[in-house]
Amino acid sequence: MNLKKAFAENNITKNTIIKLLLLIIHSYVLIYFLKLSYDVVSTIKPMPTSDFIYYWNLASDLSIYHKGGIIGFIYAPFKAFGIQPYWSALAVNATFLVLVFVSTWVGLKRQKLLQGILGQLLATFGFAMFALWNAGYSGMVNADFPNVALLITGTRSFSLYFSNISNENKSKKWLFIGGVMIFLAVALRVKTGLALGIIVGLTILFNIKRLTKDKMLRAIIITICVAVFFAAVSEIALRQQSDRPLDVARQGRLQLYTGLLDTSTGSMCGRWTKEAYDKTLEEIDLPLSEVISKNLGVKSKRYILEIIGCKLDAVLHYDEFSFRETLAFGVKYREYTQVDIDITKHYEKLEEGWVKTFKWVTYGLILACLLLGLRYKFKGALIPLTIYIAFMLLHSVFEIQARYMAEPLLWSYFAAVFIVFEISFKQERPIENE
Repeated sequence: MNLKKAFAENNITKNTIIKLLLLIIHSYVLIYFLKLSYDVVSTIKPMPTSDFIYYWNLASDLSIYHKGGIIGFIYAPFKAFGIQPYWSALAVNATFLVLVFVSTWVGLKRQKLLQGILGQLLATFGFAMFALWNAGYSGMVNADFPNVALLITGTRSFSLYFSNISNENKSKKWLFIGGVMIFLAVALRVKTGLALGIIVGLTILFNIKRLTKDKMLRAIIITICVAVFFAAVSEIALRQQSDRPLDVARQGRLQLYTGLLDTSTGSMCGRWTKEAYDKTLEEIDLPLSEVISKNLGVKSKRYILEIIGCKLDAVLHYDEFSFRETLAFGVKYREYTQVDIDITKHYEKLEEGWVKTFKWVTYGLILACLLLGLRYKFKGALIPLTIYIAFMLLHSVFEIQARYMAEPLLWSYFAAVFIVFEISFKQERPIENE
């Protein structure tokens, strides 16, 4: 009896030590990238340009609104106190970095020790990727990485809802938090709402029979739909109060022109061009159906497929998302210094190598999720693949940029990690009650 007690005590000590080591590694990633973010901002002091200056101006004047969702509300207090845009951006982006840090700490729960360690290390690796990309944009007034942070947190919340379903009060709390995070994410970027529409549609299609029996799945789908609805209402309200109706109308079509209607194969396929911008304004009064017929009707189906193929090839082969853009978008007001170049070039190379590795790990996790889903008859294992497919469909139609790929990669990665993590310790009972 004493031996069993001693073994139990020793086992608890071992788990505690391992958990502490994992927490130290996870925390080190946070501290390292918080410091790097500060170093980047204090060295380069990037000033907003392009879309970023619009977001900064939006913080004090909602009448100019035509895109960006609630980003103006986030930055309004900083601008009101006269804080420089790069320090404001650092505060905002660091806050969202901490949010992802908390969301990606999964620890050691009911699963086997090795599975728990692997799950946390994968979560920490994904957090490091988010932190690296976020660091390059740490001085940028942007909606991209706050949006991704909210999606990761929402996904984690739904994962906790799933794992705490036996505790009704606790599970409802996580369902509510997940809904709030999805609302805020969509309220920052309309395209996320379009992706969620595809994801929900595919999820319903793959689970038609299960929806009548699975209360948990219905609750998540309804929560997402409600969150997207309220985000859409907030977007409509912001557009209606705007004094720039032409900009609102243009923004609704511009990405369609740059992405498909007025683009061609080659190095600029799917990218923003002045020609596409001018064409949008030129045809702004035409009905959308006429615009699509007029611009696509002159292209053969084969050529349209070639454009889509060119765009998808480009987004699949992106290997940089932030540090290559840090100087290009942040330093228009002065000449580059050698210190600027040194810090960005160093992390550009690091980012390029990490992104390639991260992509393959993501694809591997999506596959592992599918295989585990087949084994345990869990159709939710399709979600990471569905997320990726949804964004590929959007990229095939709309404008593409390097940083746009951070969203589907990180979202599908963490969806896979959380699903595999949940499945791994649910082996004692069936996942579906069908």
